[in-house]
Amino acid sequence: MTPIEHMPTPAPAEPLGAVQVLANREGLAACLALTERLCTELALTSEDAQAVRLAVEEACSNVVDHGYAGLPPGLLSLAFHLIAADVLEAQVCDQAPPFHPDEAHQPDLLSDSDDRPIGGLGWFFIKQVMTEVAYTSQAGRNCLSLKRKLNAPLPLFGGGVA
Repeated sequence: MTPIEHMPTPAPAEPLGAVQVLANREGLAACLALTERLCTELALTSEDAQAVRLAVEEACSNVVDHGYAGLPPGLLSLAFHLIAADVLEAQVCDQAPPFHPDEAHQPDLLSDSDDRPIGGLGWFFIKQVMTEVAYTSQAGRNCLSLKRKLNAPLPLFGGGVA
């Protein structure tokens, strides 16, 4: 039996890039800027970069628009980890009231677009473009893990984006 070779995985505690902001439009812009910069610096394929940008924007927008609805803006954090040479993870965390994505209504994809209400497609799109989506809520902290199996493996490294 031949041993299976594998590359070491960077420690998930050391993010490639992270930001913690208030969950408002300025904070959302900072999250999107980090996402864009990371996609560029990692030289993701256009398909991977588009998927990561879409999922992160939808998740962070949901926190800003719905998570803290009726409350003062709370904290929103975004961190990226390369958990394997071909798997990028974005973690979106907040302290808003818990929201369980599995309980979200399924969008109506069969009706004419003019007959459907605006919105409600975010979770559908996130699940379509990401390989794995997981949500946890404990001790007043909600975290959404968005993993994408990349089209091309990236060199493993310990440096970060900021």
